[in-house]
Amino acid sequence: MKLNRRRVTQADVARAAGVSVATVSYVASGRANRKNPATPEVTARVLRTMRDLDYTPARSGRVLARSRTGLVAVAAYTPFNPWALGLITQIEEVAADHGLGVVIQRYGHTENAADLIETHLLEGLADAAVVVGSPSFGAGRLYRIGRRVPLLAVHHSYRPRGFDVMVQREATAVRAAAEHLIGLGVKRPAFIDVPDTGDHPRRDAFVDTFLEHRYRPGSIAVVQDRENAFTGFLDSRHLATELLDQSPRRRPDAIMASSDRAAIATMWAAMQLGISIPDELKVIGAGNIPEGADLRPALTTVGSGVEEFRPTLERLIARIDDPSMRTGTHVVPWRLILRDSA
Repeated sequence: MKLNRRRVTQADVARAAGVSVATVSYVASGRANRKNPATPEVTARVLRTMRDLDYTPARSGRVLARSRTGLVAVAAYTPFNPWALGLITQIEEVAADHGLGVVIQRYGHTENAADLIETHLLEGLADAAVVVGSPSFGAGRLYRIGRRVPLLAVHHSYRPRGFDVMVQREATAVRAAAEHLIGLGVKRPAFIDVPDTGDHPRRDAFVDTFLEHRYRPGSIAVVQDRENAFTGFLDSRHLATELLDQSPRRRPDAIMASSDRAAIATMWAAMQLGISIPDELKVIGAGNIPEGADLRPALTTVGSGVEEFRPTLERLIARIDDPSMRTGTHVVPWRLILRDSA
């Protein structure tokens, strides 16, 4: 004979833990790290009792009662490149501090992926959303989503219109990198750029700085990756090999890449050709990913630390409880990070 075991309720947990039902409800809601009136000891006791009694909160009921999902959605064009992974990790840490989970969605790989993401967010997939960088997502789409949930867009091409924008001031740091190379006496600089998106702030800042110092346009080589940031590591290495596999009097004596990944590929190509870094070739990347600091020689780069994203992410979470907060543009400055490769 099959026995029907009665479902454990919050009242059962409250009695066993010696607290009120309201306290159990608050701890079970996932908001324990936000405004929980219970002490850490009481919270730990309630959570332990919930495990002992095998109590599972009814998530669907909480969502309906609170009109909340307890989730932050992240939509990213290339979520697998090192910089995006660093940002997503920071989002996960901030969300966890507030008792929230994170769901990640990718767009750009199929024709209708962005449409599906918009539909999901408009239907209430998450309590807040972060869209990581591509103009192809569209300001109109962001505006529609921003009217539904607190939204943060991460890209320099966006303007705040009912949603927050986080921009990274890259040009100043890239100019500082070019000035650094000029100070080292570089004569034949080169830049490895991203695939053509019609938007090249890093390349433009690099080239313009050399032109302002009276370098001839023909002395500044610019090549462009053929692949996207996820699959382009080998392509960057091939481009760097083509640039460097010529006589010392013709090849570049400094290469800056539009990403640290491409810069690391460039260092790999140089070492395979027997070119000494930094004596014969200076290399600079962009993005400040952890792998660059672990290389030998360590990679000189431009960028910021992921911890600098936290204030803007905290503000996004705060807007869940206070949608009336004004939106705007939040700047994360980049800086030149000097290491051994240049």
